[in-house]
Amino acid sequence: MEHNEHVLAPYNQILGTASINVPAYSNTDDGVFHIGRHYMHGVFLGVKWQCVEYARRWLLLRKSCIFKNIRFAADIWESLTSVERVTDGKHFPLKPHPNGSPTLPKIDTFLIYAISTEQPVGHIAVICDVGPNYIRIAEQNNKFHYWNGEYAREIPMIQKDGLYYLEDEDIIYGWMEIEDENNELKPLDESVINTIHPQYRERLPIGKLERCIIPQKNDGIKRSWLNEDDKTEKYFIEHFSEDFQRANNFSNNLLYYKMNIDFMFTISEASNELHQMFLKATNHVIHNDELLKRFGIPEIFWNRIRHSWNNDQHLTMTGRLDLGFDRNQVKVLEYNADTASTLFECVVIQKKWAEAVELPSNFTSGRRLHSILVGNWKNMKINTRIHLLIDDNKDDMLTALYMQNVLKEANIESKLYIGTDQLFWKDGFIVDNDDERVQFVWKLWKWDSIIHDDHVIEQSDKEKYHNGEHPRIIDILLHDDIKVIEPLWKVITSSKALLPVLWEMYPNHPNLLRSEWNLTDELKETSFVKKLISHRPGDDSIYQEVWPSENSNEYHPVIGSWIIRENFGGFVVREDQNLIKNKNSSVVPCCIVWEEEK
Repeated sequence: MEHNEHVLAPYNQILGTASINVPAYSNTDDGVFHIGRHYMHGVFLGVKWQCVEYARRWLLLRKSCIFKNIRFAADIWESLTSVERVTDGKHFPLKPHPNGSPTLPKIDTFLIYAISTEQPVGHIAVICDVGPNYIRIAEQNNKFHYWNGEYAREIPMIQKDGLYYLEDEDIIYGWMEIEDENNELKPLDESVINTIHPQYRERLPIGKLERCIIPQKNDGIKRSWLNEDDKTEKYFIEHFSEDFQRANNFSNNLLYYKMNIDFMFTISEASNELHQMFLKATNHVIHNDELLKRFGIPEIFWNRIRHSWNNDQHLTMTGRLDLGFDRNQVKVLEYNADTASTLFECVVIQKKWAEAVELPSNFTSGRRLHSILVGNWKNMKINTRIHLLIDDNKDDMLTALYMQNVLKEANIESKLYIGTDQLFWKDGFIVDNDDERVQFVWKLWKWDSIIHDDHVIEQSDKEKYHNGEHPRIIDILLHDDIKVIEPLWKVITSSKALLPVLWEMYPNHPNLLRSEWNLTDELKETSFVKKLISHRPGDDSIYQEVWPSENSNEYHPVIGSWIIRENFGGFVVREDQNLIKNKNSSVVPCCIVWEEEK
C-alpha cells in the first residue's frame, strides 16, 4: 500500500510505531512554532518532535543507549563517534558508511542527511528494514503523514560497480552502524528505571538571561539599518527615531540581553502551560455569575461573552504573557491577552538592530515570529477582506501597519481605519467608504475600555440608526454579522481579576504569584502590589505578591512572551528601573548565544 502523503497528522499525533515500541509524533501545523524539551525517565532526548529527538528515543528504548547533545542533525556525520549505554556509561563506536559504500545498509543503523535548502539542519532517520532494492526508515519531522506500516518511507537503493547508493530527494551523507560485536545492546527495561545511571538523568535546566553592554562606537549605528521603502519601518523612523530610541537610550552604550537555548525552552514551556491555565480559568469565570460581577463586567454583556466563548475561540491571534525571572524561576505577572503592542519591535526591529550592531548572534528571541504569524493567518482560511480598526495613536498605527504586511504575505486583503469616520450604516450592515461590507475585523481597541464606555447601549438599538450615519466602535464589534479578532471573551482572559482565580485553581503553582481578592496576612508579610481590575477610577482591586525579578544595574526585565493563537511564538524583553512596567518601558533586543555542548 502506498503512503498517502497528503493526509497530514495534527501536532502531537502518533504517525506510526517502529521497532515494536518507538512511536513517531507529528510536528506539523504550518505556522506554529513548537519548542519544548522532551525527557524520558529523566534522560534528555531533544526538542519535540524533531528528528534528533526520535533517533535518541529510539536508541534509548531499543539499545539502552544515548548520544551526546548535538546542534544540528547533519553534525552527527562528522562529530559523533560513539553512543553510550545509560546503565553503565560504556561507549559503543559508530562506524560511518558514505552513500556509495561497498557495505550494504543494515537494520538498526542511522541514516544521516546533509544540510540543504529543504533540510536546513540536515536530518536523521533510523533504518528499520532492508530489501533487495530499497530500505525503509522511521523518522520524525519530515513528511508528517500517517504511516501505513511499521515504517515512514521507502527509499530506493541501487547497486553500481559494487557500491550501494540510496536515492532520496535530499542529499544523504550515508549510514552509521553501531558496532556491537558481542550483541551486548538490549532494549531498555522500563520496569527498572533506577538502573539508569544518575549522570544521564538531568534536572531540567532553567537557562540564563544576562544584560550586556556594548560601548558605542564614534560613528554610532549605521543610518541604513532600517528600510525606508517599507511603510512600517519608515513610520518607525519618522515617529520613534531611527537610532532605536524607542527601545532604549543609547547615548553612551548599546544595551541588549543574551540568553542560552535552555532559557528559550523554559519560557516556551512555561508560556504554553500558563496559556492553557488562563483558558481554563476563563471558562470557569464565564460560567459563574458571581465571578462575572466581581470582575465588574456589566450584566448586559454576560450572554454575549458566553456566546463568544462557545463560538469564537478560534478567532484569536495574539496575546502577551508578562513574565518575571529571578535566575531560578519564571513567574507570570499578568496576561495581556487582548493586545498586540510591541509586536513589531519583537519581530523586526530587534532583528535588524542585532545585525546593525553585530550582536554575538542574529538568532533573536522573535526570530520565527513573523513566519508563525503569516502561517497562522493562512490557517484561518479567511476569504474576505479584513478591516483593521485602531485608535488614533502612534503605537496602534505602527502595529497595524506591520500587521498589514503580515496579512499581505498571507494573501489576505486588508484596509486600515482610524476610528469610524469612514465607516457607515447601510440597511442594518456596516460598510466602508468604498461601500464594501465590513465582515471581518482585527482591532486594537481594548475590550475592557469598550464595555465600560458610559454610552454603551444594546445591539438592538442599531435600528435607531439611519443609513449614512457613522457607527460607534461598539456597534461594529458587537454586530451579529461581523467576526472579530480578538473576540469578546478575551475581556475575561486579560482581566487582572483572573489572577486570584488562577491562584485558587492552582495554589502554589511554580509559575504563579500569590494573588488574592483581599489583602491577606500572607501578603502583608511580604511585598505586594495593588492592581486595579480595570482602569476606571474607583474600581475594585486585587492584590499580588511582588516578584523580586532579575536585577541588573537597577534595571528589571520583564519577558513579554507571545502566544500566537494557541502556542508560544517568541518573546521580547522590556525593562525599567521600576518593578511595574508601562508603555514607556524600554524594549531591549535579546539574542540566543549557543553555548558549547557538554
